[in-house]
Amino acid sequence: MLLSDLGRLPHALQWGLLAVGGVALGLGMEFLHVPAALLLGPLIWAAILGMRGMAIRVTAPTYQFGQAIAGALIGLNINPQILAMTTQMWPVVLLFVILTLVFACAAGLVATRLTGLDREVAMWGFMPGMAGTMIALAHDRGLDSRMVAFIQILRLLMVIAAMVAFGAVLVGPALPHAAAEPGQPALAIVPTLLLGALGVATGKWLKRIPAGASLVPILVGGVLCLNGIAYTVPHWLVTAAFFFLGAQTGLRFTPEIVRVGAKALPMLVLTVVLLLVLCGVSGVVLSLVSGSDLMSSVLATVPGSIDSIALVALSTGSDMSFIMVLQTTRLFAVIVFGPPIARTLLQLLKLARI
Repeated sequence: MLLSDLGRLPHALQWGLLAVGGVALGLGMEFLHVPAALLLGPLIWAAILGMRGMAIRVTAPTYQFGQAIAGALIGLNINPQILAMTTQMWPVVLLFVILTLVFACAAGLVATRLTGLDREVAMWGFMPGMAGTMIALAHDRGLDSRMVAFIQILRLLMVIAAMVAFGAVLVGPALPHAAAEPGQPALAIVPTLLLGALGVATGKWLKRIPAGASLVPILVGGVLCLNGIAYTVPHWLVTAAFFFLGAQTGLRFTPEIVRVGAKALPMLVLTVVLLLVLCGVSGVVLSLVSGSDLMSSVLATVPGSIDSIALVALSTGSDMSFIMVLQTTRLFAVIVFGPPIARTLLQLLKLARI
C-alpha cells in the first residue's frame, strides 16, 4: 500500500504530503481553539507519517529558523515588571528548578524498576532539557541512544498533550497565535526576519549556548521591545515556524524507534504520567508561594521544551516572563549539572547496592 512505506515516494511528494496535512490539521485545531494547535497539528501528522516510514527530515537550519521565530514571538510577550519580580525571588526559582531535576531522576529510577531498562538509559531518557543534546550525550557514553530518544520524544509528546488539555480545562478557548497588530507597517517584519537569521547563525556557530537558536532571539527581541523598536510576527510566519518545530519532533517517531520502545511503552507512559503529576503538584505549590496564576506556575515547572511550553503559554494567555525565567534557568541547570548529578546518583546507588 502507498501509505505503508512512504519512504519510497519522491522527496518532493513527501514534503507536499507533510506540509499540506500538517498545516491543515494545525489550522483546523486552531479553528476549534485547541491550545498550541499550530505546533500540535504538524506534530501529530508528522508522527503518523514517520511511523509509516516517511524518510524526509527537517534540516538543522530550517528547524533553527523555526526556533528563532518562536523566540521572537516570545520576546514580544516579555513583561519587564514580572521579570524583575521573578529575579528578586531567585531562591524560589532555584528551588523549583532543582525539584524538577529531582523528579526527573526519580522518574528514571521508577522506569528502571517497571521496565527492566538500564538505569543510566532511563535516567538520561527522563532528563528534561534539550532532547537532542541528551540523546547525543547518551550516545557519547556508549548507551542505547535509540531508547533514550524514544523516552525523550514520548515525554515531550505527553507533556504537550497534557498541557494542551490542562489549558483547555483551566483557561478555556485558546487565544490567537498571531502577534501582528493592525496598522503596523510592512517593514515591521524586517527585524523579525533578522532575528530568524540570528537564531540560525547562533545555532550553527555558537553551539555551546543551550537552545541558542531560541534564547538569543528571545533576549534580543525583548531588548528591542523594551527600547521601543517594534516588530511583528504575522500569523503565516507563526504557522510556518511551528510547522517546522512540530514536524521535526513528529518525524523522529520512525518504525525502528517504535519497535525499540514498544515493549516498554505501557510502563514508560505510566512513569511519564507520574512525572507530570509530581511537576503539577510542584506547580500548585509554586502558585501559592509566588502568587502567580496556576496555569503559569504549572507551565513553569513541567519538563517540556522551551518552544512547546512557550506556545502553550501564548495560547492560554499565561505569564510568559515568569515561565521563561524558570524554564531557561532549568535548561542551563540541566545542561551544566544534569549529567554529573545523574552520574553521581547512579554511583551512590551502586555503592548502596540498590
